[in-house]
Amino acid sequence: MQQLKEYCREHALPQSGAKLQLVHRVSVHLNLPEAGATTEIQRTRPLKYPELAANDIAYKLKSWIYTCAKNAAVRGDTTPQLLTLDIHNASDHWAGDHSTCRTLPGNRKCVMENWNYETQRKYPAGGETHKAVKDFLRKYITESKMKFYIRARENFMSETFHSVINKFATKRIHFDASHTARLACAVLDWNENIRREVRAVYNRTSNDTAVRHRARTNRVLVDRTTVWKAQLAIRVFV
Repeated sequence: MQQLKEYCREHALPQSGAKLQLVHRVSVHLNLPEAGATTEIQRTRPLKYPELAANDIAYKLKSWIYTCAKNAAVRGDTTPQLLTLDIHNASDHWAGDHSTCRTLPGNRKCVMENWNYETQRKYPAGGETHKAVKDFLRKYITESKMKFYIRARENFMSETFHSVINKFATKRIHFDASHTARLACAVLDWNENIRREVRAVYNRTSNDTAVRHRARTNRVLVDRTTVWKAQLAIRVFV
């Protein structure tokens, strides 16, 4: 409602009346095909940094971070300083400034093809968008955080272990007396079954396009065992 009144005030339209009247009034002023299309009114609000949306910078930044972490793993680099510098370079690279690209190890497309050129620049160097991206990276991409990304490893092993823990100690209930014992049982079960052999491998078929684009084969492991329970019982009761 407040947005409608502000729009009417900015364009010298009557500001009084019910909300539907204001919507109709603004819709007519915008020559919208359907009166009351409030989504079109939302689109009239200017973006503070339009280059970010026009060039999909948010998605490119995620891809940039993953690539930098992968390059660090390939180089065998275990220090977060170079990885942090590599990620921070994104703000200058997109502004057409490739001076830092030349100093970084590994091949960079901008070094080979765009050195000393402003082709593929996403926003002007030194502009408000450039400063905003630099400030964002300086605030959230720090060496203390990047030390967890230098090896570019997945955490599926820890997630699988947490699923085993959930069988012995659900996350919804806190067990004051037996929580440590339940965690110990989860560790014993995990250690006994973590290296199960593969019994068979078969092709996975599905009508789902997303599934077909993922792994096409599935592995069948040998059955889980619980020998640790008998060994634990012997130590406790015998």
